[in-house]
Amino acid sequence: MTIEELAHIIKENGLSFTDEQFKKLTSYAQLLQAKNNVVNLISRKDEENILSKHILHSLTLIFPDLQLAGIPQGTHVFDLGTGGGLPGIPIKIMRPDISLTLCDSIAKKIVATDEIAKALGLKNTQTITDRAENLALKPQHKRKYDVVITRAVAKLDELAIWSQGLLKKDGLLLALKGGDIQEEIGRAKELRFVKSVEEAPLLIKEYDEFIKEEKKIVRVRLV
Repeated sequence: MTIEELAHIIKENGLSFTDEQFKKLTSYAQLLQAKNNVVNLISRKDEENILSKHILHSLTLIFPDLQLAGIPQGTHVFDLGTGGGLPGIPIKIMRPDISLTLCDSIAKKIVATDEIAKALGLKNTQTITDRAENLALKPQHKRKYDVVITRAVAKLDELAIWSQGLLKKDGLLLALKGGDIQEEIGRAKELRFVKSVEEAPLLIKEYDEFIKEEKKIVRVRLV
């Protein structure tokens, strides 16, 4: 995928952006690849697919026309297991109205992600090295977030458990998942603090690879 094709697909799926925002998105792709030569942020075999498999995939969480996608305006978002800033940084670039916390348990990944965020000049963005379950016990993080976003980190029920202490009442967990996750969904629905679990295919315009790969978005609402 070329940068021009990425811009076209984003526009076709109803997400508007300025030239400056797209410039930052391009810079992010370059920074991510450069940092990946030093720290393993994404799979080496995926480096040539950063635009499609990582940036586009992340942005589907805010595509206006995609079922179950969407992050409310002005909310505080927690990126659980961010790795190299995915899905949080592409979303923050396109949605500067949100406040973003990027969290990963691996310190060297967070150091790299922090450097990327600073290089991009992202405001209202912080990085933390810790586990979500630990942060949920700390006053400055307990029940402080509106939305938790995550991508290919853990089973859905585990994600819900980790997110529960971080999210405000009626908070949302938005997870990008793949393959058959019916068993995970079943376990998540059994959790007493889970109000609802919905899933939808990543059916977007002008790009059908996510459907071929059985990618989907899952929205979990917690009490």
